[in-house]
Amino acid sequence: MMNGYITEELIENTYLFCRSRIYDSESAKDISQDILYEALKAIDKNKEFHSFYSWYWKMAKNKVARYIASKSNPAIPLDSAEGIMSDHIQPIESLISREELNELNHSLSRLADIHREVIINYYLKEHSISQIACELDIPEGRVKSRLFEARKNLKERITNMNNIGRSAYAPADVNYFLGYDCGEASQIMKGKIAQQTVVICRSEPKTVYEIADELGVAPVYLEEILEKMTNALLLTKSSQGKYLTNFCVFPGQPYINAQYETHVVRINNNYPERISKALWELKDKIKALDFYGNDFSYNYLMWFLYVLAGYSIAETSDKIYSAKYNSKYPDEPERSYRMTAYFTPPDETLDYSMYKGDWHGMNWSNSHAVYRTANFGRVEYIDDFDYEPFNDTVSRYDWVDGNNISLLIQLAKAPDKSLNKYEEEQAADFIKKGLITKTDRGLKVNLPIMSRSVYKKINALIDEALKPIAEEYEQEITDKIETLLLRYVRKDLMSNFIHWDMKMFLQPICESFWYGLNASEYLEKPEDYTHSTAALWIITE
Repeated sequence: MMNGYITEELIENTYLFCRSRIYDSESAKDISQDILYEALKAIDKNKEFHSFYSWYWKMAKNKVARYIASKSNPAIPLDSAEGIMSDHIQPIESLISREELNELNHSLSRLADIHREVIINYYLKEHSISQIACELDIPEGRVKSRLFEARKNLKERITNMNNIGRSAYAPADVNYFLGYDCGEASQIMKGKIAQQTVVICRSEPKTVYEIADELGVAPVYLEEILEKMTNALLLTKSSQGKYLTNFCVFPGQPYINAQYETHVVRINNNYPERISKALWELKDKIKALDFYGNDFSYNYLMWFLYVLAGYSIAETSDKIYSAKYNSKYPDEPERSYRMTAYFTPPDETLDYSMYKGDWHGMNWSNSHAVYRTANFGRVEYIDDFDYEPFNDTVSRYDWVDGNNISLLIQLAKAPDKSLNKYEEEQAADFIKKGLITKTDRGLKVNLPIMSRSVYKKINALIDEALKPIAEEYEQEITDKIETLLLRYVRKDLMSNFIHWDMKMFLQPICESFWYGLNASEYLEKPEDYTHSTAALWIITE
């Protein structure tokens, strides 16, 4: 409420009153402002009202009548009509108290750019309405409109200044994961402001003011971040300037519950064991393919085969699942990456107590890097287990880069290769990390290297072997996930949910690794995880 009389309802009704009598919406907005300014001046001068609202609506009718008359008689200059705002608007001191004025500099920073520039030009630079209109290349009526809105927002910001910033002092705990070409989005999402913003805007669109209030920061500091997030498709921006998160963000506990339900399905139906056996039955066919490492222990190769199996199960299951919805919610090919997030409010703690028995939880993540080399063209370095205990103290993702990957491929082809001084330094670093080992025949590379054609052949073998399992698996998983999570998915994100979020629940990779490490002899366990190349491999073109 402003000055006890002028409320949001009165402001809206004033505009509707003017708009019902004046055809042009911008002119109606201008006259609404004039009416409100006249009331503010009268209140500031302590005018006595027998009935404020009777006086107000009589004054409003006169303002509108004079405006209509002035339009009928163009010889009457606009600024000579009584009550119509001229370039000399009542000083801000008459509308905002001295205490509030002391907060002006702070409050200015809390205004969005479109309002901030008008406030600064008018009150700090003391430019006239006509000057500002010329500088910004907009009609004078638009300047007045923005100035009115800015003053209104300024009052609200001062009033609410001590009741904002919940997410600044008690931020939600945000977990997220991405896939595909996610470099730019991944970098942006490392920031706390970006993480809190996607939670704030997950259900309904928010203005920069609303986001700023929740975060306890000035809008001026948010605008660049919001623009980057919009350009990266993390947010969408409406024509009204409101922001909405552009991927599914779930409450933490329901998401954990959904993960648990998929875990129960996998364990109770022996999927990890069945997947392991199916992969093991492919041993002779896979080792017969022409790639470096086909003579390695098959238990060692299983580190990356488990991941390919998980992808195969997910892809086949997702094709079955998405076919039910494709006509209504087709995939969105313009998305270069995918993302899922879940959050926990500061006053809540995630409950994992449902996990019992010998399952202690196993997380999994992987990373891919693509390099262009002079000798081998496009090559891809893959860390298929970019998680603890492998990266407990070191990141194996950093072991290989565009400068040294060619040497690994060369040594795989020729272990007795003669090295120059620079290559000797690279090789010494490889030995230290465990990527290569000295042997009587030279330097042995310890990770598989294959062409993309061989990689496709391996995938085809796995797809065929696991198809019966995937067909059974899909129905059991998707029904449970829809029951638990579909209620949190906005209608405009259904395609994203169907073609990405659900697919993540269809990957039985964690349970497969857990089974391979704890309940079987399928996986070769490293003696030293910090120097192991298990689950590392390279694909060439």
